[in-house]
Amino acid sequence: MEHYLFLIPLMPLVAFACDILLGRRIIGKQAHIPAWIAMAIAFVVSVLTVIQVGTSGHAVQQTLWHWMPGAYLGNFDIPLTIYVDRLSSVMILIVTGVGFLIHIYSAGYMANDGGYYRFFAYLSLFIFAMLVLVLGDNYLVMFFGWEGVGLCSYLLIGYWFERTTPPGVKAEQVDPPSSATKAFIVNRVGDFGFLIGMFLTFTTFGTLSFFGEHGVFENIAGKDQGILTAIALLLFVGAVGKSAQVPLYVWLPDAMAGPTPVSALIHAATMVTAGVYMMVRSHALYLAAPAAMNVVLIIGLITCFFAASIGLVQNDIKKVLAYSTVSQLGYMVFAVGAGAFIPSIFHLMTHAFFKALLFLCAGSVIHGMHDEQDMRKMGGLKKYMPITYWTMLVGSLALAGFPLTAGYFSKDEILVGTWHGGFPLAAIVGWGVAGMTAFYTFRMFFLTFHGEERFDHAHVHPHESPLVMTLPLILLAIPSALAGLIVGLPPDGGLIHQWLNPVIEVAHETTPAVALTAAGFIVSAVLAIGGIWLAYAMYITGQISPKAMGRRFAGLYDLFYHKWYVDEIYAAVITRPMMLFSIFLWKWIDAGFIDGIVNGLAYVTGGVSQRLRRVQTGIISNYALAIALGTVIIVGVYLIWGPQFLK
Repeated sequence: MEHYLFLIPLMPLVAFACDILLGRRIIGKQAHIPAWIAMAIAFVVSVLTVIQVGTSGHAVQQTLWHWMPGAYLGNFDIPLTIYVDRLSSVMILIVTGVGFLIHIYSAGYMANDGGYYRFFAYLSLFIFAMLVLVLGDNYLVMFFGWEGVGLCSYLLIGYWFERTTPPGVKAEQVDPPSSATKAFIVNRVGDFGFLIGMFLTFTTFGTLSFFGEHGVFENIAGKDQGILTAIALLLFVGAVGKSAQVPLYVWLPDAMAGPTPVSALIHAATMVTAGVYMMVRSHALYLAAPAAMNVVLIIGLITCFFAASIGLVQNDIKKVLAYSTVSQLGYMVFAVGAGAFIPSIFHLMTHAFFKALLFLCAGSVIHGMHDEQDMRKMGGLKKYMPITYWTMLVGSLALAGFPLTAGYFSKDEILVGTWHGGFPLAAIVGWGVAGMTAFYTFRMFFLTFHGEERFDHAHVHPHESPLVMTLPLILLAIPSALAGLIVGLPPDGGLIHQWLNPVIEVAHETTPAVALTAAGFIVSAVLAIGGIWLAYAMYITGQISPKAMGRRFAGLYDLFYHKWYVDEIYAAVITRPMMLFSIFLWKWIDAGFIDGIVNGLAYVTGGVSQRLRRVQTGIISNYALAIALGTVIIVGVYLIWGPQFLK
């Protein structure tokens, strides 16, 4: 397969070219066909490549060409090499597999959209960029894909660019153009850190390649500890942006302004997983910089709790899932900080399945409810959308960590691994967040599908989605329920561990004791069931009144509902001062000083020109007279003063 690896990223790029060039006038409403074919081919080639990696026991790679060869820049030689080992193989299966199902679903969800061809073009380009990111064998190729997904997120989040909020109207959901701009700018902050880290890596190691005799990971020993810590932290700044960690998480919830399939793709299979993948890929570097790992652990833990607390009180069905994604990414990040690299990738994989499922189910609900996203205006949808109901139940159980579901195994491995790694407090906080996750997940589920019907029957007629949308839901529900049982058992010895152990150095010499693992599974099960019961008691039986709870904890409720006032703080500290400074620069520096100088010169030039032009009368006799007078004056001056100068 080393001769065909180029097909994996190439096919989505070809689909993008077909749709963007031919979609408007030729392909039209069949724009999904090139995208479907490309994704199918990429997935099949990925599967065959992974089989070869597994059977041969070594990585498969293909060098396409050398980018910026050393003949021009000294020893700076970056090969454009596609590299598939056991870690990147997990990623390409997720990206192409889940991405393919999202492509299928999108044909139904976007069927009546005027920019149908443009949507599929952007979607295919997004997949191409993510595949380049995970397939590159050096930081520069990774960064090319890294920036590519940033660009595509801007295009897709702002896809409905004509939907702007009128001036003076305060909308609960930010409009697509503003959301896209926010995502782009916030990610540029993180990417700047990644870029500086990449420069520092090259000056330290003389290369940006991951592997080989002269690669970064093979030559860490003996390098200065401070430099390694600086590189690890700078790369982590990039991960904080891409994987939506505190304080750069603010773009991800607002990304819900884009079409729901975009939300599923960003949150499950592509962009937000990039930071976690990059850190696990660079795990040798992080193991050599324990101070940086501590920072990663703290940031991930704060993000995990912070986002979960906000998700408890959100009313927009997509916003609940968005903050859930931020929280689950926090789990993956603090797992990296605790040295639980394989559990982090395990949770990344299971999360891709059940979060894609949940977002697509949410899209099915929105589609059936005529674009309604407020759960307070739903209720009783079970009888109208049976397939969506049952598949969303599976996804909700997995996200809540219900026993034996995929999320149960992967999340618990993170928590047990964190405890075993010497961070019991972090594990305890993680278990607390697991209970919160179970509650807000089933609060969403019960408000949407159970209870009284709170929508306007005169204008809203709920209905099940077509097969092109429900089939991906069914296919995603299977791994959401069974992936943990298939690849995660027994803990630290399941298929996922056997697969990744050869390429990921473990941070701890011994596996957790059986008693610790068993206790962790029991605690996780109790918390998941307890969170689900609490949501049931509040929103189904009414044993506990949500309004009474809101009044009793009014301070906390307001704090969580207003998202810890982070957006307001950013507006006061960053946005408004920057706007005022920009206005100052425009009004006083640009318009006042610079334009004043330019306009002043123009005024002087114009005034002088107005007076000088009167000399040009157009009468030839006047010109002749002026020449004659000028000659007389010159001759007179010469006769009077000329001899003195000649002496």
